[in-house]
Amino acid sequence: MKERKRMISEAARELGLETYNLRTWEDEFGILIPRNEKGYRCYGDKEIHMFQEIRDMKNEGLDTEEIRKRISGNIIPFPEEKQGQLSDKMEQFQNVMVKIMGQAIREQKDVLGSEIGSQISDRVSKEIDYQFRLREDEEEKRFRKLDEMIRTQQKSREEIAAARERKRFFRRRKKER
Repeated sequence: MKERKRMISEAARELGLETYNLRTWEDEFGILIPRNEKGYRCYGDKEIHMFQEIRDMKNEGLDTEEIRKRISGNIIPFPEEKQGQLSDKMEQFQNVMVKIMGQAIREQKDVLGSEIGSQISDRVSKEIDYQFRLREDEEEKRFRKLDEMIRTQQKSREEIAAARERKRFFRRRKKER
């Protein structure tokens, strides 16, 4: 059965409180409320139960520090014997999970390694291509500038040679006269 989730206004209405009470108590008692994909608070049955307990303790006249102590010590404490059994079972569960995760990682190591390697190779080759294109563009600009300078120099030499030729031509004409 799917747990019913409530927005803050609906949760406050159900508890007979104002929304600011819930926000204040979250801060006061360090309660983390799950949020949906849009970032809004979503109160489930567990959170509603916790706020009911806080509301009832407040109505009994308990101060914030006393409520904080009760919440941090669990509202429903486990008997001492069960805590030992629980920790053993949790340790066994953790060991099993570590083995399962280790085996899964070992099995997927080669696949993940080759996939990551190919992604890195693609990125590196794209970057190298980009850098080569940039360098070719810079060289092309430099060669164009060099060609332009050579053409300018050739044109200047041609003009100088033509001017000398005219000078000689006019000198010859003067001598002929």
